[in-house]
Amino acid sequence: MLIRKYRLTKRNDFQSIFKTGYKNFNKFFSLRYKLNNLENSRIAVVVSNKVAKKATDRNRIKRQVRSIISDFLPNFKQNFDVIINILSPSLNQEYNIIQEELSKILKKSNIL
Repeated sequence: MLIRKYRLTKRNDFQSIFKTGYKNFNKFFSLRYKLNNLENSRIAVVVSNKVAKKATDRNRIKRQVRSIISDFLPNFKQNFDVIINILSPSLNQEYNIIQEELSKILKKSNIL
């Protein structure tokens, strides 16, 4: 679980990232991000009902991604607002593969 100050929760913040933020994709994740003027980065992890019908499946993958992100947070280059949208191929993957792919997309986006 991410500490509250690292969570992106407000609707206006989401809309701002979708309007003016950058985006990056791979087969497991869709990443949207934007620099912020705060003292820390904020992250939101999103899983659609289309990706997994069962709430238990959605929650499991979100917990895994949040755990990986909490390990990566100290290594962020600057302070970003990040929305990580999880795509369906990541559901049945092992933790190590998810970690590698998330690392790749964050490096590709110059966040790590």
